[in-house]
Amino acid sequence: MRKSFEIESDCLEIVRRIKDIDDDYFIKFAPDTKRFELHHRGQKNTYCLTFPFDELDERAVSYVLKTRVQNSDEIFKSIEEENKKLHERQIKEILEDFKEGFYDC
Repeated sequence: MRKSFEIESDCLEIVRRIKDIDDDYFIKFAPDTKRFELHHRGQKNTYCLTFPFDELDERAVSYVLKTRVQNSDEIFKSIEEENKKLHERQIKEILEDFKEGFYDC
């Protein structure tokens, strides 16, 4: 198992663009998982996240912007809204099943 290594540059300038978001960010590639990881020099444990993409491209920049701590309130609100919709959909399905069973008798 080889250790991960830092990606210092790339042809699409994704590393530079992520450093523009926060200069302490850096990207590593983990050969064992074949995934790119985001790290932050300002943290004791530098690991932040593993990108869900096989390639380092524009999606990585968007993903970093979307998952920043500064956006946590918005992310949690979005999760809560999605959970509420899911719960309402489940209740509706249960009521529909009950109606169908009730009228079949």
